[in-house]
This record gives sequence, C-alpha cells and structure tokens, in this order.
Amino acid sequence: MHARLSEPLLAQAIKLAVPIASAYLVIVAGLLVEYSVVGQAIGPEGIAALGLAGTLALVLVLSFHALEIAVQAITSRRFGEGTLKATGETLDQSLILSFGLGIPLTVVLYFCAPLLFASADSPGVAELATTYFRWRLPGLPVLIAVLSMIGFFNGIGRPTIPALLYAAIIGTNAVLCYGLVFGRLGLPAMGIAGAGLAQTIAAVMGLLGFGAVLAHRSYRSQYGVFKSWKLRRDLSGQLLQLSAPVFLQQFLANFGMYLFALINARIHDGGLALAASTLARQVGYISYLPSLGFGLAAATLVGQQLGAGELHRARKAGLICWGLGAAFMGTVGLFFMVAGEWLATFFVDKQPAQSLHPAALKEMAGMLLFIIGSMQLFESANTILGKALQGAGVTRLVMYVSAGFQWVLFLPLAWFLALTCDLGAIGAMLALLIQTAGAGGVLLIVFLRGHWMHGKL
Repeated sequence: MHARLSEPLLAQAIKLAVPIASAYLVIVAGLLVEYSVVGQAIGPEGIAALGLAGTLALVLVLSFHALEIAVQAITSRRFGEGTLKATGETLDQSLILSFGLGIPLTVVLYFCAPLLFASADSPGVAELATTYFRWRLPGLPVLIAVLSMIGFFNGIGRPTIPALLYAAIIGTNAVLCYGLVFGRLGLPAMGIAGAGLAQTIAAVMGLLGFGAVLAHRSYRSQYGVFKSWKLRRDLSGQLLQLSAPVFLQQFLANFGMYLFALINARIHDGGLALAASTLARQVGYISYLPSLGFGLAAATLVGQQLGAGELHRARKAGLICWGLGAAFMGTVGLFFMVAGEWLATFFVDKQPAQSLHPAALKEMAGMLLFIIGSMQLFESANTILGKALQGAGVTRLVMYVSAGFQWVLFLPLAWFLALTCDLGAIGAMLALLIQTAGAGGVLLIVFLRGHWMHGKL
C-alpha cells in the first residue's frame, strides 16, 4: 500500500477535508459578497434576479461537477494502484471534453436567456436576471475546465492547491463585483451586468492559475499532465460513462432548485418570496459548501482505499468524514435557527427599494433560515455519504435517490404547499426539508449496508 494511504484515517480525513472546507468557506464569503453588493446597489429586486439567474448558472456549473467527480474517481483509483501516468492522461481528456461541451452550450444559452426567465411575476426581475446571466455565461466552459483540474488534485490527495487557487478566484470575483457594480476602484459602473462580468473574468484568471501550476515540470514528469491532447475514445468514453449518471443527478437536482426558484417567483407578492428564499439559501451555503469538503475527502479516501484493496478502511473513512461534517453542519444549523433574521440584515439597505420593503424581506428570510437550520443533519448524510458512494463508483444509485426524492416528492409538494395551500415561501421550504430528510436517510442505509465496497472501476 502507498505510504500515504496507511496513515490513520482520521488524520487523512482532516488533512483532506479542512483545506477544501476552508476554501469553500471563502467561496461562500465571495458568493455572499455578490448578493450583498447587488442588494445594496439595486435592492431586493436585484437579489430576486440573482435568485433566478444565479441559480440557473449554478445548475450548469454544478451539473458539470459530474466531470470533476469522474476525474477524481478515476484518478484516486489509479493513484491507489500506483499508475501515476494514467492520472495525467485522465486530466487531459477531461479538459478536451470541458471545452468541447461547454462552448456550444454557452452559445445556445446566450440566445435562449430571455425565455428562461420570462415566467417571473415581476418583469423587472426577469430583465435584470437576463442581463446578469448573459454577462456570466462566457465563464461556463472555463469553470468546467477548472472543475476537472480540481478533480485531478483531489484525486491525488493534494486538495490544498485547488483550495487556495479557487479561493483566489472567489476573492478576485468579490473585488471585481464591488468595483464593476458600484463603479469603484477605477472600474466602470455596470450595475448587475458588472456582477456577471466579474464572474467571467475571475474564472479566466483562475484557469490561468491552475494551468500555471500544472505546467510545472514536476507534474508533467511524474503524472504526465498536458501530454495527451488527442482525443482517446476509451478514456474519454470512460469519463463520460462515469460522469453521465452524476451529470443527470446534478442537473436534475439543481434544475429542480431552479424550478423551486420559479415556484417562489410565481407567488404574487411582488418578488418578496423569491428574494427571501434566495437570500436564505445563499446564507445556507455557509454550511452546505464546506460540507462538500468533507464529502470530497470521503470520495478521495474511499476511492484510494478501495484501489489499495482495503475494504474495511474504505467504509471507516466514509463514516469518519460524515461524522466530522455532521458536527460542523449541526453547529452551523443551530446558528441559523437562532440568528437567521440578524444574518439577513447584511444584504439589504435600510430604506425601501421599489416595491419590496427590507424589513419584510429580513423577517421572512429569518423564518426560512430556521427551517434550513433544522435540516442540516439530514443534509450531512445526503451530501457527504452521497459523495463517498460516488467516489466508490456507485453513481447511478445516488442519482436515482436524489432525482427520485426531488422530482417525485419535493417539487410537487413545494408547488402544492406554496401555491395551492397558499403557504408561500414557508410551504416551499418545508417541502425541501422533507425531501432532504428522506434522501439523506436512504443514502445512510445504503452506505451502512456496504454492498458498494465490492464494485469494480
């Protein structure tokens, strides 16, 4: 067994998860800066527009997180086997796929953008959402490539590098967003378009940073990165085959959240429900995104231990990562339940803006954050153990559980409670709580049963 794999699992989990979780905290801070800047500059309508356009952008980016998972799964398994050159070939093929898929999709979505937000109750929100989305779109294929590089680093057990680089991307975006929205730091004032442009510029700068690190001689000689630019049908096919279920799962899950935003957008309150729901879910990333660090650590450790033939240690590694993540998420969840309304004060001006009053927005966001806080332990199983199973190559089952609970239960229930029963944003968020609890419970049972340990990759 590789010497690094024989270290105590708790130490490995902390070494892998903490840098990733810390980087994701920086990512959360960057996301919240964007919402705070837009909220202060434009008002609750701007937050509502980001709720539509930003959610759809995340649908795209997080769907291609599937390629990152596939790269990480194959890379970690090859690393465990000791075939290091194969890890670099995997990365190269994923980069070819990133731009080959991302560029045509960007062009199509640019022209379809107005139709995607036309159903919003407020025409002003729809117009702002279209503007932001179009300025952000060029960064899509770039971010897909960045995700592939992150999967490579995580797969070889070096998460600190992508953690620092991705944190730099988010920090750059936050500074550019402030400058371009308000017209500060010598930059033009572009309003919500500036927030979208900031995302694109930061993504390009991040890609250049990742490329510079990987171009170093040590990575090129040891792992063979950037040496196989000819499309290999066998390896690219394996990446697509492994990532397809994850892509479908991520797309259905995140497109479901876009439909969730549209449900809130159809509530006839001038956009209050959409703005409050958007704000609450963005604050909720304080716990969710760092928990992905524990999930990615679980995926890496499970894949590496399975590659080394250590089945018992693979199972134990997943449970250790889940325990660490659940402790973190549970603590943050309690904070949401106690201080939700106070957290909302950082995102809106004290004066009424257009048709939405900030006081009503903060009160509703506080109630929604209470519900989000109560679902954190369920979400820990959903996020961390789901990633552990994906790291073992069990991607289809995770997709079925996620998509089944979301599309069969969550979305119909959200529509029924929010619009039919007239419970508004509260009813929609209660539906999310029920879905999270159900999916998390099923994934916990699947992981504990252990059949996933005997699969081949």
